[in-house]
Parts: sequence; structure tokens; C-alpha cells
Amino acid sequence: MKALGPLVALSIGALVSPAGAVALGGATPSPVVHEDYLIVSHDEASGRQHVLFAARLAPAAPRVLMGLPTPSTPTIEPLPKLDLAALVHTLVEPYERRTRGRAPAPPAAWVLDRSTLSGFVVAPSAGEQPFDASWTKGYVDRNFSFAVLDVVTPPGGPLEIMTPAAHISFDAPRVIVARREPPRAEPPVDEAQEGAAIPLVVESVRAEPKAIAPSSEAIARVLRARSGPLLDCYETFLERRPGEATKVTIEASIRPKGDTASLRSPSEKGEEATRAFATCVVKILRARQFPRTDEGWKFSADLAFKPPRTPARRTHLVLVGSSRYVWKDPPASARLLHDFEAKPEDVARAMAPELRRGMGLPEGKRLWISHWLDRDVRRALAEDALFDREDLPADGAPGTLSAPSGKPEVRPAAESPREKPRARSRSKRTENAIAAAAALVFTVALALWLARDERPSA
Repeated sequence: MKALGPLVALSIGALVSPAGAVALGGATPSPVVHEDYLIVSHDEASGRQHVLFAARLAPAAPRVLMGLPTPSTPTIEPLPKLDLAALVHTLVEPYERRTRGRAPAPPAAWVLDRSTLSGFVVAPSAGEQPFDASWTKGYVDRNFSFAVLDVVTPPGGPLEIMTPAAHISFDAPRVIVARREPPRAEPPVDEAQEGAAIPLVVESVRAEPKAIAPSSEAIARVLRARSGPLLDCYETFLERRPGEATKVTIEASIRPKGDTASLRSPSEKGEEATRAFATCVVKILRARQFPRTDEGWKFSADLAFKPPRTPARRTHLVLVGSSRYVWKDPPASARLLHDFEAKPEDVARAMAPELRRGMGLPEGKRLWISHWLDRDVRRALAEDALFDREDLPADGAPGTLSAPSGKPEVRPAAESPREKPRARSRSKRTENAIAAAAALVFTVALALWLARDERPSA
């Protein structure tokens, strides 16, 4: 095989046996996986495993090769019109409505007309492999093949690549997710410093009265401190608005001791994704301690967020089938978002009949869906995920269609700083009224008792 130039390998979890990963190559600068989807089914009757795969990469490159090691010779079928993010949303939306009383926010639309995808198979006996030799050696030694996805993006200045989906099928007796990746090359010093910059900038700090309020820099330091929770809010926002920079304006009143009397954001009245993001930021900043002053003061500021140079990794791993596959020892970076029995009509709405047949999903049987989100970005030493097959839970068990559906939890609204003194005042007035009534009863009773003793005897 002809050499394809500088190649860098990055692995993405895939369900193969005994291990598997996706490698990237053929792009300079090498792209980084931002988000990837793996929808997996295992045909237990034939031992055939099916994987639907698509990924978002940044920065964009004219050509990227993505290789999936498979323990047997695979077949590859491009599915250029299939939006895997929308497919997952369609699968979980009915469950969210049924159990939580609300629909989840839809994901950003997958751009399907920007890149093209073709596939080919590389045998382990090939003289040259299209990926980094140190990464492929372990698979070649075990006689693995490589399903290679060739993604071509025309010029036009896109910031990222959204690959078309592919259906990869191969023989595999059990389900294992390989999360281990080859170590990435260290970026140049200047790039590493820029990439490490926190994607949060505090802008336009305005405080009053000027004679009382701290300096703008002192306020900004408090807003920037312990930025981790704020960046978690932003990561959640990026799941709905991938690659989008945004800004949150906050308005606050601070008491002399430095605690917040009130803190709000006009963005809390915006559309759903912006509102949820602003509410998350406000909740965190409301608990901050600001500098002490002789009197109360106010300030406003803009918090600007931009996507980090190296995007955070989000792997959506969705298992669908007539059995339930359980991740026995998940890492802290992985979270089980959904684990439930799906209605046949919901699966049919998400997946066309030919796709269900291609994935080996049985007709007329119960189907179970497990949706994991893995955020680990350091996978060079990651342990493979081992899934145990279990029979579906009995009817009525948690997650089943016949499970009791509890009403969505409604938490009482927290008291605002202004409401708390009013509540204490009402409580004090009630206590005083009870004490006065008790004193009146005692006085009347005492007067009646004295009057009885003063009456003349018969």
C-alpha cells in the first residue's frame, strides 16, 4: 500500500472482541475528536456485531482516515443521510417524557452535506499499514483487520468535520469496548500554552458606588476563581450548541460582609440552552464570597466563554438489543445516562426497517437501550470496558415499560434573601399573638376563680 504521509492515531471506543479502537491519520494539523457516537447491537444468534459510527473532529482537514480494528474481516457501508445524534435523541425522548415529565433538548443538527465517506479494508498481512506502526502492532500481532473510513471534506473554511455515519459489521463473540488510545504527540510549546488557556474571560466589570466598591480587577479575580464548575456549565452548553462561543451578563448586589444579596442574569430569560447555561452560572456565582466593604455595593460584568483549543471529548455509547449489557466497573469519567426498555414503535420511529434488519435487531421482541457518556480525554492508559450480558428485567422492574411511573419531582423554590426576613417577621408575629391569647385566657380564669371565693355563703 502506498504511504499516506504523516499520520497520528487516536482511538475511539468501539464494541469489538477482544479490543478495538479508531485511528485517525492523514491530516496536518492532526484533528482531535470532539464528539463521537457509537450505536451498537450484537446479533446473539449469529455472533455478528454491528456498529453505527460517526464523529465530530476539529480542526477541519481536507482528508482524514479513521480505522477501526476488527477481530474478523469487516464489511463497511456508508450511510450519508443518517444523523446519529438525532437518532439517539429520538430513542431516548419517549423515556424522558414518560419518567421525567419533559422532553430533552434536541442536539445540534449534524451537518450531512459537507463531507463524503468511503470505506476499505486493510488486512493484517498488508505490507504497510495506514496508521502509526506502534499503535497498530498490537492488533496486527493478533491478526486483526482494519475497517478504514476515508473522509474527504471540500475546501470552504469549516471549523470542524462532521463525518457521515458508517455501518461496520464483523464477527465478534462478546462485547468489549476498547478505551485505550496511543499516546498523542506533544504539541509545540507555544501551542500547548495557548491550548491550556482557560476559555473564560471576565469583561466589562462595572461597580458602584466607586468610593465603596472594590476594584474591577478584585471583582474579576473572584469571578475567575475556581473556574472548574463554570466550565462544567459551559461543557453542558456545548453539548447543545457545539463549537459556539457565548457570553453571560451578570448583575449583583453585595452586602458589606461580601456575601451576595442578589445575583441574576438577563440571559436566564433566553431560549432553553442559553437559559439553562445562565442559570447554572448564576447558581455557582451566587455562593461566591466577595471583598468586604464598609457599605453594600453593586456590580455588573460580562463572562465570555469560547470553545477550548482542544475540545473536550464526549463519546456517546449506545447499546441496543434483546439483552441488557452491563458495564461492571465503569471509570469516573463515564456516566450511565439512560437504561430502559424501549417501545417497539419508538425504535421503529428512530430506525427504518432496513436499518433495523441491518443491525440484526429482532422483530417482535423486547428491546433494551443503555446510553453511556464517556468524557475521558486521557485514554492512553484507560482500561477496556467489559460488558456482561444479562437477561432483560422482569416486567415491573425499574426501566421496564410496565414499571410504576412516579410523578416528576417538584422541589419547592428556595427562599430569596428578601423572602427570609419576611418569613421570620411573620413567624415572630404569630408567636406574639399566641402568647397574648394565652395570657388573656389565664387572666380570665384567675378572675373567675377569685370571684367565686368572694361570693357570700348561703
